[in-house]
Amino acid sequence: MMNRSPTTQGSPARSQNFLATARVAIFSGILFLSGIGALIFETLWLRLSGLAFGNSVWAAALILSSFMAGLALGNALAASLRIRRWRSLHLYAVLEGLVAVFGCTIVFGLPVLGDWMRPVWQTLWNYQPTLLALRFIVSFLILLVPTTAMGLTLPVIIEDPALRQTNFGRVMGFLYGSNTLGAVVGALLGEA
Repeated sequence: MMNRSPTTQGSPARSQNFLATARVAIFSGILFLSGIGALIFETLWLRLSGLAFGNSVWAAALILSSFMAGLALGNALAASLRIRRWRSLHLYAVLEGLVAVFGCTIVFGLPVLGDWMRPVWQTLWNYQPTLLALRFIVSFLILLVPTTAMGLTLPVIIEDPALRQTNFGRVMGFLYGSNTLGAVVGALLGEA
């Protein structure tokens, strides 16, 4: 019979637990930063849509509806696609890249879009309800791309095999909480 010292007993389990905890901490930090970025974009888009629609209920409705629709669509895509077959961290990086590229493009491109669309807007000037609906739909569809990528990020990251081996409910709550806390910080920073 082998005599094991207390320091070596359970060492692989402890190191496995440490690695899982470290991975959750890293993902929590990433999702915290992702939440900050998402709400800063939302705040910027709200201000920019105010230029297109005036600071009105239409601007707020555009941002809120496109944000919620994108998050829902992203979650629906995650449920229907078999993302477990893909490398979740690589897919997550691609999604965050899409959010960054499209988010920045919208921030800098939305004011220019009005100039590009001016001939269309001018022909519809006498048909204000149609003009408003068209401006809303075009802006909504543009915003749907990055918000759908945002909606995919959390479902993709929780497909990481290492996270699924841990106490999944607790880990999921911690990750979601980190993302939500980041969103609060992002909303505050966006208003500063």
